[in-house]
Amino acid sequence: MPFIQKRYIWWEPVAGATSYVVYVGTEANPINPATFSWGDTPEVISKTIPRDTTEIVIPDEWPEFPRKRGIYRIAVTARDDDGNQSDPLLLSAAFNLTAPPPPRAGGIEFFSRNVTKPEILEDLLEALLQAPAPPVRSQTGTMIRRGMEQVKNNEEFVNAYLGSKFASGEK
Repeated sequence: MPFIQKRYIWWEPVAGATSYVVYVGTEANPINPATFSWGDTPEVISKTIPRDTTEIVIPDEWPEFPRKRGIYRIAVTARDDDGNQSDPLLLSAAFNLTAPPPPRAGGIEFFSRNVTKPEILEDLLEALLQAPAPPVRSQTGTMIRRGMEQVKNNEEFVNAYLGSKFASGEK
């Protein structure tokens, strides 16, 4: 099962509300306050939320919420005991409740090199020990050159990674 990033929709509690209704519309079918007709708005789905709850986690608590990537218009209304609903609180956000496909291929292979002494480090240090110092034209270059010289002159470091043959100049 893929991991889907959750969204948290919340609103402030309303005195006298016995429940809340959350509506969702899309860019193609937006929630328009001038034409909003609560549960009768075409292409808009809704979910009733109990009085003591002022939040909903998408998609966990509303599996019918659209999963397609897009901008969704959210409307939240307060409802009383008689079924009256307030004007909507309008919210809008980008949603994408789908995961990308998994990788097509992969595997596990044995690593044949000695991980404590990778060849790339040996090659780098060997080149560093044998190469003349490049000309320095900046403060950063000067710092790098000093660091290279410290590595070259650190016999303990060179012996630990390359062995005594490099420290003594043997090849």
